[in-house]
Amino acid sequence: MNFTLTIQAPGLEKALNNLASALQGNNLVNSASVVSEPQTMPQQQVMPEQIQQPAAVPTSMPPVQQPMPQQPVPTTQTAYSMDQLAVAATQLMDAGKRDQLMQLLASFGVQALTALPQEQYGAFATKLRELGANI
Repeated sequence: MNFTLTIQAPGLEKALNNLASALQGNNLVNSASVVSEPQTMPQQQVMPEQIQQPAAVPTSMPPVQQPMPQQPVPTTQTAYSMDQLAVAATQLMDAGKRDQLMQLLASFGVQALTALPQEQYGAFATKLRELGANI
């Protein structure tokens, strides 16, 4: 969304630029356009009671702390079934990776998928994915 703002107040341009800079972590805002030259606009009569005083704009603000990007942390573990693991293992066998699959089973201390303890299903699924299975 783009905005064009016409300012007809001396000194306000610098204050707005300082505010924008502070909000962007002291980076110069290139996408905002501030026009300080007067533009011709239709004049309206303003009654004195309609005039409002502008709010005070600070000329400098402390830098805004930018949060460090963090890697997403899984909050729950996906539960895998024996059937899901078997389908993924079959994909690897069909792809000619039988020896790698047997080595993977051996690294988990089992000779067959049916002997794999349920608490190791998640770790085993991760290793299946690393070998190229779609699970």
